[in-house]
Amino acid sequence: MLKLVVAILFFYQFFSLIIHSLLFFSYKWSVDTTYKGMKTMIKIAARSSLSVIAVFFIISVIAFSSLKISSFSFVGNESSRTDSFLYILSLENHSLHSILPSHPDRSLGKVALEILTNINLADMKTFLFTEIPGLYASSPKILIAGQGTDFTNLPIESPPPKDFGMHEEPDETETQPDDEKRELTNDYIAYIYHSHTWESFYPLVPGSKDPSNKEKNVTLLGKRLGEKLEERGIKTLVDESDTQEKLLKRGMKYYQSYAMSRESVAEAMGQNKQLQLMFDIHRDSARKHVTTKEINGKSYAKLYFVVGTAHPNYGKNLQFAGKLNSLIEKKYPGLSRGVLDKSKTEGNGIYNQDLFEHNLIIEIGGVDNTLEELNRTVDVLAEVISDYYWGEAVEASKNK
Repeated sequence: MLKLVVAILFFYQFFSLIIHSLLFFSYKWSVDTTYKGMKTMIKIAARSSLSVIAVFFIISVIAFSSLKISSFSFVGNESSRTDSFLYILSLENHSLHSILPSHPDRSLGKVALEILTNINLADMKTFLFTEIPGLYASSPKILIAGQGTDFTNLPIESPPPKDFGMHEEPDETETQPDDEKRELTNDYIAYIYHSHTWESFYPLVPGSKDPSNKEKNVTLLGKRLGEKLEERGIKTLVDESDTQEKLLKRGMKYYQSYAMSRESVAEAMGQNKQLQLMFDIHRDSARKHVTTKEINGKSYAKLYFVVGTAHPNYGKNLQFAGKLNSLIEKKYPGLSRGVLDKSKTEGNGIYNQDLFEHNLIIEIGGVDNTLEELNRTVDVLAEVISDYYWGEAVEASKNK
């Protein structure tokens, strides 16, 4: 409603200015230069000038009243516009205050400016979005920000291995999904897999300029996570298949990794009806100063969660990620970099999460983290997943 009212006022002043200007020039040429005629022209010119001043005054009030903020932040998300709308409604309906997030520095001018211009003075990215076409669409959005996470240190998508597909010929005989026989395991609760199997770390491949390796890679983390979950009573199926090897055998491209791992996810779901947790383990390409956190004198590899938003049911995965993130923050503040969303413009956008409502990508560490740092973080992850499962997940299943 506020947007509509301000828009009406703006167009009223705009068209008023045009009409008055036309009348001014009409009088200039048609009215005789008597005292009465001059007085009329002066009156019209003054009214037109006041209209212009009024428009700029309204805009200035909105802009400058919005500067009442305690500090500038670079973190923004999609919910801010909804919060702004609710804030305006709450000025009349005070019962809405109970569902609003706590924002002591809000002002009506700041909210109006954001709604009218899409510029948020507390989010510097919005100034760039209005000037650089395509920047908004290609930028991952921080749904839940971890300590120190902002748009200057967003996760970096890992490129394909430098020699991927260059030296091996595709196996023409394998054009269908492999039918490797697996024993039915109906009592698994968690499933761990790797869409980018060869993502590795420089300390694991000393002397290499490419942090990708067929032998020493993120599968070591997935295996350890499975072992630690089982130590905590959660039977876990760890998929040891090599997604990149499968791609090569079928002559497929690296960007089809999620299509390949989708077959594994569907198979696991079909054979294990009790699955409640699913994790695709990756690593970020950011450097060590971004991906490392010291807690109680020990160095940990930071992690973050990715939620794909290119499907209609992503809300369940987002809720799941938010709960795990909160558990980590309570026990190990600063270890999580937060929860990010990615749409089709920023990657696959789905990441097989449309198949299962508790399926997350977890990016553990970066290219410079050591195995010791990574293992510490994996152990923490197993701890919070166990807390979640034996707390909320089990209780929810009992109430069904």
